[in-house]
Amino acid sequence: MKKNQIQGLVWSRILMVMGLVVFGWITTVAQSTTVWIVRHGEKDTAMATRANPDLSPEGKQRAMDLATYLQKENIVQILSTDTKRTVQTAAHIKAPLEIYNPRSIQMVAEKIKTTWQGKTILLVGHSNTVLETIDALGGNRPVALLNDEDYDYLFKVIIDPNGKATATAYQFGKPHRGGTSTMR
Repeated sequence: MKKNQIQGLVWSRILMVMGLVVFGWITTVAQSTTVWIVRHGEKDTAMATRANPDLSPEGKQRAMDLATYLQKENIVQILSTDTKRTVQTAAHIKAPLEIYNPRSIQMVAEKIKTTWQGKTILLVGHSNTVLETIDALGGNRPVALLNDEDYDYLFKVIIDPNGKATATAYQFGKPHRGGTSTMR
């Protein structure tokens, strides 16, 4: 073979290997599953004895702030408990909504990992289920606990193709308390 032919062959193989590396990286990134997890917005406590309250005006604003925060995300599914406040929190996000049972968090986590693998979803829960959902997905809690007053935390759990989950905390809307400016 001539020198030019050998050089051409070498360059074509280098380009092929580089293409495979880039393709593999894109495929890996595309297969990661992203789960945004949020607690419902502020609830209307005017009638404290009401079992299933609507969102308060502040909660309605927070629901709109959530939609604004997530507007560039390609959310393909929303999971919500069956309470008015969780459904109303998700109302401004354009994706199908499915009701889940917060007492079956492990089953929900398994469904997320299989049904929506490689996709982005939003899960709306409660102060006593949000961190437990992160646990069930295999992530580490970015905050130790949520109190009844914590409404502005938003958690992003990324599950890589090997099932390893990483969780990050953000804050959105009107600051409630806690957090740091880097979390926004």
